[in-house]
Amino acid sequence: MVRRAPMRIRTQLTLAVTTVVALTVGIAGLVLVVRHDHRDRDALDRVLAAQAAVVRAAAVKSGALPTDGSYTIRLIDKGQVRKQVGSTTEFPLPVENGYSTVGAGGSDWRSLAEPLVSGAQLQILTSLTDLKQRHTDNVLIVDLLVLLAAVISAVGVWFATGLVLRPFQRLLTSVRQLDPADPGSRLTEAGSPREVAQLAEAVNALLDRTRAITPVEVEEIPSIPQNADKSETEALDEPLADLGANLDTLLDNPEMPATQRHLILAAMADDHRRLVTLLEALRAEDIKDLP
Repeated sequence: MVRRAPMRIRTQLTLAVTTVVALTVGIAGLVLVVRHDHRDRDALDRVLAAQAAVVRAAAVKSGALPTDGSYTIRLIDKGQVRKQVGSTTEFPLPVENGYSTVGAGGSDWRSLAEPLVSGAQLQILTSLTDLKQRHTDNVLIVDLLVLLAAVISAVGVWFATGLVLRPFQRLLTSVRQLDPADPGSRLTEAGSPREVAQLAEAVNALLDRTRAITPVEVEEIPSIPQNADKSETEALDEPLADLGANLDTLLDNPEMPATQRHLILAAMADDHRRLVTLLEALRAEDIKDLP
């Protein structure tokens, strides 16, 4: 089974921070868009109310329904349109009193209908096209802000984490340069950051425990006999692979909790003991086969 390489901490942090920033900016932008929509709708309703008052006053004096073309005015009596000015669009009937949004002519309109003393209805309508365009523009601005925030945060976190993780990269390089055959080979004690110093101490402690368990020189380590069975040599693969995987896990996860780190170190010690046992068994088998 092929083991998938874990994602780098730098990549994880960049993706996590970028996602959080994008979501935060997106939610904040959505709230602002909704607030602007409500504000624009309230402002339009106030304008409609003022226009209705002007039309009502003019209708009482002269019976005219004045409009500058930006509004449509209808006089409705007994479910029939008695008069309409400002637009030839056919609006639906009947009309409810108060504010409402109606669709007509392929567009949405804001409507204010008020009952007159005579029993008829006065309806003032204005198109919502401008409001919809402002809404679209606001949404586009929010989308651009989310994209810009995501890009800036991703670049910033990528470079920031590169600086923060530089000591870990130096430590990883030092670990790879360790010579297992040299009893005095150790990592240089790191002063900061604290996590790097703790990891260096843990690796040095592992080296000390390993050498204490098998205090042998390199030339004393038995070689695998030429006549060893293939299954016996293959038995070395698993502990060696586990030992390497655990060491990579320690190096790639410097912020690992202390408890988990100690468990991994204990597992590495077990793998080492398994290797020693297998090598001793192979050497004993080799001695037994000697003439």
